[in-house]
Amino acid sequence: MLNQVSVLIVEDGSFIALDLAVAVKEARGNVIGPAGSVREALMLIEQHLVQAAILDVNLSDRDVTPVAELLIEGGVPVIFYPGLALPTELRKRYPSACVCKKPTPLVQLLNKLVASMPNKEETVLALGAVDLPAVRS
Repeated sequence: MLNQVSVLIVEDGSFIALDLAVAVKEARGNVIGPAGSVREALMLIEQHLVQAAILDVNLSDRDVTPVAELLIEGGVPVIFYPGLALPTELRKRYPSACVCKKPTPLVQLLNKLVASMPNKEETVLALGAVDLPAVRS
């Protein structure tokens, strides 16, 4: 369970964004977003305390690099959730970044997110018991 952790969802595919939001809510997390563009994501970061993030890579206005840099440099756990590979610059800058390519099962994605959190002892890893929707391609 996410134990009320606020998770920013940055995804421009409406069905995938909805599936991610439902999965986070069912895992007892608080959803911020979803944002479909870098501009929207940066606005949400200014307005909310973001404790974790799931980031698509290619958004409607550009790639997610500015959002990723801001979050990672601020110590926020990030899971990249691209349809293809991580852009070369992001891969070079953050070689140990967690990447789950679509269509990674949502339970697996959320377990990796929880595992990346600094206070994961407070966040139960029993996500397998949560009935999560399958991601649509």
